[in-house]
Amino acid sequence: MRFIATSMLEPGMLLGRDIVSPSKSFMLKKGVELTADYISYLSEKGYLGAYIAEPGTLDIEVEEPITLETLSEGIKAVEKADIGELMSSAKKIVHDITSLDRLSIDLIDLRSFDDYTYRHSINVAIYAVAVAKYMGMSDEDLVHMAEAGICHDLGKQRIPIEIINKPDRLTDEEFAEIKRHPRYSYEMIADKYEIPSIVRQAVLCHHENENGSGYPLGKTGDELSLFAKILHAVDVYDALISRRVYKDPYTPVEAFEYIIGGKGILFNEEVVDAMRMVIPTYPIATDVHLSTGEQAVVVGHTNNPLRPIVRVLGAQQNMDLTEDIYRDILIVSSGYATSGYAGKVEGLNEQRQRSKERKQDIMIVDDSVMSLQSTSVALAPDNYNIITLQSGLAAMNYLKAKGAPDLVIMDIEMPVLDGMATVSGIREMGYNDLPVIFLTSNKERETVMKCIEMHAKDYIVKPVNPIYLRERVAIALDASLER
Repeated sequence: MRFIATSMLEPGMLLGRDIVSPSKSFMLKKGVELTADYISYLSEKGYLGAYIAEPGTLDIEVEEPITLETLSEGIKAVEKADIGELMSSAKKIVHDITSLDRLSIDLIDLRSFDDYTYRHSINVAIYAVAVAKYMGMSDEDLVHMAEAGICHDLGKQRIPIEIINKPDRLTDEEFAEIKRHPRYSYEMIADKYEIPSIVRQAVLCHHENENGSGYPLGKTGDELSLFAKILHAVDVYDALISRRVYKDPYTPVEAFEYIIGGKGILFNEEVVDAMRMVIPTYPIATDVHLSTGEQAVVVGHTNNPLRPIVRVLGAQQNMDLTEDIYRDILIVSSGYATSGYAGKVEGLNEQRQRSKERKQDIMIVDDSVMSLQSTSVALAPDNYNIITLQSGLAAMNYLKAKGAPDLVIMDIEMPVLDGMATVSGIREMGYNDLPVIFLTSNKERETVMKCIEMHAKDYIVKPVNPIYLRERVAIALDASLER
């Protein structure tokens, strides 16, 4: 079978795997022939796509990480916030994952917009347990890791659904409410003696960053447990690859580029390295485009996450891209997440776009021409108005003459007037709420703390990963990933 994006599905195709929505009692069974109505429904509800039984790929199978029974029970437990059922589900998730023939979470989650809130918690638990097992946690700790995963977003049940699913930009007040959800989650389990403190603390700290820029407590990596660090990284990963009414999904390889870009800044380096070994960059049954110009499907994994075993569509022979004979063949893209929206979903995205008809202005200040150019090029696809300046003084003069942009990206290490001094001067000019992202070549704690003291939105280490930069800019301007 082969995974095909919703926009590429056609009537007459046969499902190679069930599509199930436990919360809505919806199911399309394996072997069902797709109709135009079925495809329209899948598109409207936000499904990424479907596994299709296609000639030449019928031998390709993907192992379920957990059983349908475990999934259904977990979703119901999260929905009801029943502690006893949540703990029971955690044990079942650990049992299923530790029983896998291969510790690899390949399955692309077939979930709708309706299922996201509850299914996200189950996904996070699955990823967290797999990463924790790879890192050598005991069976008892794996259960605690699963408990943290399925409990981490319980607090979102206290937030109006209109805020959670708002298709356009959140107001400051709405974003402040979103940022309260770790505390809400913690409060919902704080007096439950069955839940150990390590789980409660991980739930409270699952949005804390290594550099201390997270929330709600602003803790740094040396103050966080391994449970919290794993939970944070896999939570962000699942958010990135998910389709929401306000954002398109990343492919796994794009999501990993973002995660890797945040190593040592947002995410623990050892956790990220473990993720790459158990969460495939190129999941089995997904399409990839090769440097030969051919389209292929992933059929297996190797010890190199970036070099899987593939099969060119229409061919019978598999190619292990780690073998010398194929060393010149590269994967240039993977594209299952490129499907479009239709109907109701399309309308929501149109509404979001209408709210952003004015291009947002981003000022980039960097004395290095090469760095200035690379940062500008990385942001160009997102259709911003880019203003490039090579000194802090030029930035301050620009603000005096033309007013503030929507965002400033400021290099710290500049001669004469460095980035910190420039931002301090900008604040003194009255631009206290102007969002700033600092760029720097070091990640020493002293620098991080200065950035926090300057009320910076973010702090990015050079050289900048383009995908990581684009998402951090989007978050600074919109905060959509934090929902």
